[in-house]
Amino acid sequence: MKTNYRGLIIALIVLMVLSNLTEGFIEPIAYVLQISSTSVWEYVAGGAAFIFTMLVSRFIKQEFIHGYVERTIEAKVPELIGTITSGVVIFIGCCFILSLVFGRNISTLLAALAGSAALLGFALKDFAVALFAGIILNLEKSFQVGDVVRIGDKQGFVDQITWRNTILHTADRVITIPNVSIMKQAIQNLSTTANVTRRSVELTIDYDISVESVERILYAGVLGAAGIKQEKPPNIFARKMTQDGILYEVQYFISNKTNGLKADHAIIKNVLESMRRSDISVALPRHGVVEGVGRSKISNRSSDLFHLIQQVRLFRNFSDAMCLEIIELLLPHRFPAGAQVVQLGELRNSLFIVAEGRVKYQGVDQDDQAKDEFFVSTEYFGGRSLVACLPQAAKVVAETPTLIYELHQSALQVLIRSNPTLVDSLVNNLAQIRLAQSSQNALEGTQPGDSLEHLISSYRGQIEANYDVRSTA
Repeated sequence: MKTNYRGLIIALIVLMVLSNLTEGFIEPIAYVLQISSTSVWEYVAGGAAFIFTMLVSRFIKQEFIHGYVERTIEAKVPELIGTITSGVVIFIGCCFILSLVFGRNISTLLAALAGSAALLGFALKDFAVALFAGIILNLEKSFQVGDVVRIGDKQGFVDQITWRNTILHTADRVITIPNVSIMKQAIQNLSTTANVTRRSVELTIDYDISVESVERILYAGVLGAAGIKQEKPPNIFARKMTQDGILYEVQYFISNKTNGLKADHAIIKNVLESMRRSDISVALPRHGVVEGVGRSKISNRSSDLFHLIQQVRLFRNFSDAMCLEIIELLLPHRFPAGAQVVQLGELRNSLFIVAEGRVKYQGVDQDDQAKDEFFVSTEYFGGRSLVACLPQAAKVVAETPTLIYELHQSALQVLIRSNPTLVDSLVNNLAQIRLAQSSQNALEGTQPGDSLEHLISSYRGQIEANYDVRSTA
């Protein structure tokens, strides 16, 4: 129970109990105050009725107007509307109390208040019209914040929609348009098509993560959001360079019938998961940076692939020099949406690293049941084919336009010959990854529950059986 209801409910219960204690409370109080017991009962019952009215008023304001209505229209309702509604409920309740409890004639009061309301309404007619226009715009959702719209002869980026005005940003100025005038003009939304709503989320990321990496990671995060159907591909924009990092906007498009708040939740949840897998986080405020501690340097396109390799779990803790050698041996492949990347059973001893987009992995689990998984940026598949030189374990199809880097068996042999410590690092990472995976996500053919030492030994045996590692001794 909310605190702001608890006190009123306790007071209501106490007064209701007292109003029924004729001999135990009403008559003694009447005797002490030298008034009739009927008058005492009226005051007690009237107080209980007034507290009940306050409860109803507060519930309508907080739970209905600023709760249910705001969730339904997905917009903030002005505080004034809630206050006016609450006042009307209290007024009606007081009229009933005066009439039913105290037996007063309220016709004169109603007439006086009706006249006052008419005068107040006339004085606030312009405000009322503007408020009504704002309500209509917020309910119809002809456009939203972030859309590019043309209203009459004015075109710009919608920065804010209040209940009285709409604020547009153009290339050189800010335009405030009263909602009353918008209702009289043609509105053209240049950002969305019929029955499609564009929504967006924003986040700030450090400068040391390249724009290309962020685009790739956020794009994969939006595409992988579960439970929502996106009507068109998402957009990722670097909106602003701030003192804390680069502000990115993630735009995605859903049907008007889709719950926008649930869609935002799914998008944010999966974007954060995609960032976590890629080992990047939202930038923290840098106000008051300690003197002598420089800001992160800005990455450029040439370092983008280097960051990608560092984020792949298979290559964690590899030295920078090792990562640079791996980059030199990678083969890039671009696939359009729907294209086949590898075929089930294909004799192709390669590891594939997803750099951009999303792919669908159609394999089988340990019970020979069909199993579909999805891989996004920094994730890889084909590890068994690379290490054990076995056929590819699944059919993989590009769900979106995709960039994939291939590390072939011959490339791994070159790395092993030139880097004596590579085998130790590689088998340790493989074992750690395998140990952390559940049986549902098993891709390498080992059973969950194996010890780390057993897994390391198994992977080392596979590499020694298929690669020349003697030269590393």
